[in-house]
Amino acid sequence: MIEFYASHKLLVWIASISLPIAGCLLYYITFGPHTVSDKGIGPGTLVRRFGIREWISHWLMLLGFLTLAATGFMQIVLGTTLGHLGPFHGMLGVIFFLIALITLLGWVRDALFKQYDWPWLLKLGGYLSHDPKPLAAGRFNAGQKVYYWSILLVLIGLLVSSIIMEQGSHSPAGRKELFWCIHGLLGCVATIMVIGHGFLSLFVNPDTARVLRDGRVSKAYTDKHHSLWRVPR
Repeated sequence: MIEFYASHKLLVWIASISLPIAGCLLYYITFGPHTVSDKGIGPGTLVRRFGIREWISHWLMLLGFLTLAATGFMQIVLGTTLGHLGPFHGMLGVIFFLIALITLLGWVRDALFKQYDWPWLLKLGGYLSHDPKPLAAGRFNAGQKVYYWSILLVLIGLLVSSIIMEQGSHSPAGRKELFWCIHGLLGCVATIMVIGHGFLSLFVNPDTARVLRDGRVSKAYTDKHHSLWRVPR
């Protein structure tokens, strides 16, 4: 895979963007959205899903990821003609990692797997059903927990590979190029994961979309999808 990426970087990146989007469109056409509360939303029907710090972190990570993905992709497409983006991409990457790490560490307790998560995983959260039944979940469901630990590992891999890339002059021949490819592949994995996460949050579960606006969701949504979570007052 590394050898293929080294020879076809642009193709891999295009596939990493277009194929997930195509898959999301196919899913939406087949199953549609899982809407819980599409009307009657008011102050008394909302609960706080994320605090102000978490809300700000979400926006910072979203904007940071989009900028990193864009600058990384542009370097792949145009190569050395945009060499000046490298230092900016690296500096922003370190800042992004620190923000993401602080945010993710704050969710460790909520991301630990519980016994009630296994039925959710076995049924894939009901996402392959036209009439999904409610499944027990805490603040984060099992799918979100899998996403949490996966993205944490990918972020660590991106950071480590970037550090080794910067120290290429002290590495054996070929190692720098190897970790360029590893870094690029991890970037593709992160892109696929974020596309899927955004699709599920904004289109499959549109009740969660307003989280980006004020950190709140409808109580009907938490009652159905996070029934074991003690919603803060």
